Amino acid sequence: MYTKISESPIFKGINPGEIAHILNFIHHQIKSFESEEIIAYSGDKCDKLFILIEGSIRGEVVDYSGKVIKIEDVFAPDTFAEAFLFADDNKLLVNIVANLETKILIIYKNDLLKLFNSNNRILENYLRIVSNRFVTVTGKLKFLSLKTIKGKLAFYFMQISNKQKSKTIILDKTQQQLADYFGITRPSLARSMRELNNEGLIKASGKKIEILEMGEMKKHLRND
Repeated sequence: MYTKISESPIFKGINPGEIAHILNFIHHQIKSFESEEIIAYSGDKCDKLFILIEGSIRGEVVDYSGKVIKIEDVFAPDTFAEAFLFADDNKLLVNIVANLETKILIIYKNDLLKLFNSNNRILENYLRIVSNRFVTVTGKLKFLSLKTIKGKLAFYFMQISNKQKSKTIILDKTQQQLADYFGITRPSLARSMRELNNEGLIKASGKKIEILEMGEMKKHLRND
């Protein structure tokens, strides 16, 4: 188990034996959840750090029409809800739901502060996680500000291109998953992808996308 925990970004650079020793001196819990079980509700006070040991979770909200919108999937061995922990208003903004059988290590705020005081590496790892999350949220705000589906696709493709360091990218989502992520229907997504393909900006083959005209793609990022 400690080998799995050592793979979490919060314990990056710390070996399993040292983690076992560290956790021995603080209060912590390991909880298991069934598929589709609610882990926490929107509005709950966030006073603990969640570390996925096994499985995955998703954050979701219900809009005014009653439609459930998935915000994000998080997979083991990542952490989640860390950005709320030290906020003045530390209430969760989404429901947290287990995607499948999931095991979570829970460390409460006061015990986490003890870890920060006793281990600089854990503090540095935590700050890195929160900073990376901020960068991700900033990117999503840019994404949400785009008015057209083609603009959203262009932004998404270029993000993956930067991550994979190639103009030929492999998508990490199916068309249906992309449509859900964009909050649109699958036919609308497919139509916009065909248009980008027909314009000669991309060459699409399943999950493989070759970006042919990066400069022209960037024009779709404009909202004018």
